Amino acid sequence: MSGLPLRLSPIECTCFRIRGAARRVTQIYSRHLAPIGLKISQFSLLGFVCAEGPVSVGRLAELLATDRTTLTRNLTPLLKEGLVERAASDDKRRHELIATPAGRALFKRALPLWSQAEHEVRGALGPRLTTDLHDAIAQSMERLATLAG
Repeated sequence: MSGLPLRLSPIECTCFRIRGAARRVTQIYSRHLAPIGLKISQFSLLGFVCAEGPVSVGRLAELLATDRTTLTRNLTPLLKEGLVERAASDDKRRHELIATPAGRALFKRALPLWSQAEHEVRGALGPRLTTDLHDAIAQSMERLATLAG
């Protein structure tokens, strides 16, 4: 880190900038997924459960880089709507999550809508910036992993 003092302006805050970009991107995906009533957070969660299931809550939190409390809050509507269900695991102290047939069907219907959003975002950014952004996010996640605690 350089010896220059940090500017104490909210606009210079790294978290503010990342969250702003995330909100902007989320709005695009949300618009595309709205016709089937899914939020992008639910789409991602359902996708991981479909792909990984049966999967423990801990493993799912790891995959989504989120805490268990946030994950539980985002899981609640999917459980209530019967898109995901809890299943017994070999370890009696925990349960696993699986996508129901309705959940897998909804995810399948959501994929083309998600794909439209993905193409819109990539089109706006262009191939170079998309690649650079993906690389910067991957490197940032790796470097910040130990600080997130």
